[in-house]
Amino acid sequence: MSGTTTPTTPVNRRLAGITVASINGTVYNVTEFAWSPGIYKRETLISMSGVDGYSEMPKSPYVAGKFRDASTVKVTSFNLMTNATIVFVLANGKRIVGSGLWNTGETEVAGMDATFDFKFEGIFGSVLEQGP
Repeated sequence: MSGTTTPTTPVNRRLAGITVASINGTVYNVTEFAWSPGIYKRETLISMSGVDGYSEMPKSPYVAGKFRDASTVKVTSFNLMTNATIVFVLANGKRIVGSGLWNTGETEVAGMDATFDFKFEGIFGSVLEQGP
């Protein structure tokens, strides 16, 4: 047929799931995570007359989530982490790379499932996504 296109089928349809995480070269078991490139946070400014516009503030990029505790993990070292390099390799082939990050998370281990939260933040451009 003229004018029609054939959809391409990706070789790998995996979009989420298996993830490899490392901080300063040490691999950790990750149970969940989220990331943001930062850039800007916008809020609508509303007055009694209507919508006036918006404000714009810089937003710190971050990588956050939960790691699994293990006998080889030194949880207390997370509080000391500054200038960290973080690499996440996602199931879809994308890499999230953070450099020069500092830990801002509360380090508290949950005994029920042996997980602890982490959050690393940095300056503009310090968390980047790299394609497969």
